[in-house]
Amino acid sequence: MARDPVCGEEVFTNKYKLNYAGKEYVFCSPLCMAEFKKSPERYTKK
Repeated sequence: MARDPVCGEEVFTNKYKLNYAGKEYVFCSPLCMAEFKKSPERYTKK
């Protein structure tokens, strides 16, 4: 099970996905994916 890096929801489909820095991310909605695209480093820093 994957988690949306923006909102933290569990994602049951890979309908909304993109690759960033060699890693694939999945999103629960196009809104979360758009938010991630604005500032991916905000959601990928550990």
